[in-house]
Amino acid sequence: MRIAVLAAFAAAGLVQPWQARAAEPGPGLQFYGIVDAGLAVTKTSGQGSRSGLLDGGLTDSLWGLQGAEDLGSGWSARFQLESGFDPSSGNAADDASLFNYGAWVGLAHEHYGDLRLGRQTTVGQTYGSALEIASWKDMGMGATFKASDNYQFSNMVNWYSPQWRGFQAGVGYAFDADGQERFRTGQNTRAISVGLKYEDGPLLAVATWEQLRLANPPADAGGRPQAVQVGASYDFDVLKLSLAWSRQRNGYVGLDGGDPDGLGVGLGPAAFVQGGTVDAWLVGVSVPAGPGAVLVQWSLARPDWHWANGMTARKAQVATLGYTYDLSPRSTLYAFAGYASNYSLDDQFDPANAHTTRIGAGVTHRF
Repeated sequence: MRIAVLAAFAAAGLVQPWQARAAEPGPGLQFYGIVDAGLAVTKTSGQGSRSGLLDGGLTDSLWGLQGAEDLGSGWSARFQLESGFDPSSGNAADDASLFNYGAWVGLAHEHYGDLRLGRQTTVGQTYGSALEIASWKDMGMGATFKASDNYQFSNMVNWYSPQWRGFQAGVGYAFDADGQERFRTGQNTRAISVGLKYEDGPLLAVATWEQLRLANPPADAGGRPQAVQVGASYDFDVLKLSLAWSRQRNGYVGLDGGDPDGLGVGLGPAAFVQGGTVDAWLVGVSVPAGPGAVLVQWSLARPDWHWANGMTARKAQVATLGYTYDLSPRSTLYAFAGYASNYSLDDQFDPANAHTTRIGAGVTHRF
């Protein structure tokens, strides 16, 4: 989370750390971070219940370094290094990557935009996730809008245009999206992401498109995975309303889905990868209440495929109700309850039509 936006995060208690990565870094070197831990009880039909510490109930725990240098004539050099960790154990979120959430350097100009090279989020993920109201662990917007979930690509180039009358465009290209480093053979997975954002006071509107070209597509793949997202939010002061729609086809573009059929690539169920489509809708409302806010979010995902046993895949729903309470500009208490039907927190769409409930509470501290 950018230091420059921590005050806004604390005031609202609504924003995931990766949603602010297109923000402007400040001059010099800045050290920042978030520590989030809580307790939760999770019950899944047919699997029983489990309880214990919840890593990142509201937002991921992370630390990072960022900086900028004024080069003159409107130019600046910028960088960011960001690493996730699990406060319940002290372990890194990704043993294979120290700066798993971001490691990029770039140049920016007030008239020519912002160019970034390295590991980072896609344009579609950055713009789409800004519509999220309630970011509860495993039950936020990314549960059904996987193109807005928390994922990053290595070997990526992103460019964000300057803002013009509230509009900003972005385009990105990943040369090795799955991190397999097949450059010598040329058999690397590539990704493209484009987006358009309009922001004017209380109004935010976004539209994004992303596509993957897999180096080794699974057998009978229906085509290249792609995702479209469209949505808007408006802050009426007495409440903030967010609406979004997404269409995902041929698997998840972020390679961030479950792997129930052993495909081994995070594309989701085989029936989805083999030509399936998911239409998803989201409604979120935030209502200020005292020093905090009441957060309500509901999303529905409608698949169009049949499972291997011939059964029609059912619509999945994820609904949450929660409250954030700001103890200070940097510390927030939270509590939430969530329900997911025909949906698995691990593998998304569930042929057994299981349902999951979760109740949790915790604390977030930003530094």
